[in-house]
Amino acid sequence: MTTPKTLMLMRHPETVANVEGLWTGRGNTPFTETGIRQIDLLAEEIARFAPDALFSSPLERALTVAQRASEALAMQVRIDDRFTELDFGTAEGLTIEEAHARGITFDFRAEDQPVAPGGESRRDIMERTAAAVDEALDHGDRVVVVTHGGVFRSALVHTLRLPMSAIWAFHIRNGQIAELSLQDGWARLEEFRSV
Repeated sequence: MTTPKTLMLMRHPETVANVEGLWTGRGNTPFTETGIRQIDLLAEEIARFAPDALFSSPLERALTVAQRASEALAMQVRIDDRFTELDFGTAEGLTIEEAHARGITFDFRAEDQPVAPGGESRRDIMERTAAAVDEALDHGDRVVVVTHGGVFRSALVHTLRLPMSAIWAFHIRNGQIAELSLQDGWARLEEFRSV
């Protein structure tokens, strides 16, 4: 038997773009008042988890939480670009209504076509997330990844060995946390909560 591992996945706090319904993949957006409160709550969750390694997306809305936790834990944040949100291409920064008004169509069902023109496909985000999660788990028995909704979903599908279509089966709120136990090629969702 291999040594059991525990993975904590965390979605960043609430941002203005989340509240306004803007497709924000690679861009930055300020926190709402709720999001500002969630920063400390999420950092405290990480500190209580006492990870061996702490990973983050490079985007400010995730990295802010990881850096706050790293200060409390006196440990390094490992920034990995593969934990960045899905690239929404030409829909970046738009609401769904604005995107439709510009003739931009979304394809959330296809595995290999971009979700929006010029962006990434579901397979793109699944493959980069899977590789990043597997590598992160080589850095200790208790690992935290602070990331975004699309990567969070992809990580759940990968670790739980679900079909790719299950990426849309999870509602990932801002401040959502999942804890998974992994051993001998199997994973189990132990906790699923939000702050």
